[in-house]
Amino acid sequence: MGTSDVAAGYARALFDLAVLADAVDATDEGLATCSATIRGSVDLRSALTDTSLPAEKKRDVLRDIFGADATPEVLAVVSVLAERGLTASLTDVARTYRDIAEAERGIVVAEVTTAIPLDDALRASVTDKLTASLGRPVTLRETVDASILGGIRIHVAGRVLDGSVSTQLEGVRQALTSAQGGGV
Repeated sequence: MGTSDVAAGYARALFDLAVLADAVDATDEGLATCSATIRGSVDLRSALTDTSLPAEKKRDVLRDIFGADATPEVLAVVSVLAERGLTASLTDVARTYRDIAEAERGIVVAEVTTAIPLDDALRASVTDKLTASLGRPVTLRETVDASILGGIRIHVAGRVLDGSVSTQLEGVRQALTSAQGGGV
């Protein structure tokens, strides 16, 4: 069983538990917090992967750190991952959980790439236009890639909407090189 299979199994189980507890959003937030905190702390990561540290101590550490910020379901799954030496899979579990939750709610994920981070007004505008166009709620996954120079590239619902400056310049270059006489 690969890492993505492990993450999918834990994410699905966690989602099912969160639905039963009516805590899908709180679980998503708590899981994201745990994942980011553990990923960002070498000491915490080391403690959770230390095979000499008993499982009960790991659970206590997680409860002390995340008890107020995470649902009991999140603490249980993160504890099991730590006990089984799968702490490195936590980021994948969090991502997969979010994907499952969005799919179950009918939310469309749009992957948006820009040369600089979106400001709140542009983010809202893009979200609103995509929601109106698709007729379903849309959430953005944003990536910054300076190589596109400017503009925006959107991957949504199996389509690519590419308004990046780099693609436009490439189109102009190809048109000029394919024109008779080099565009003269």
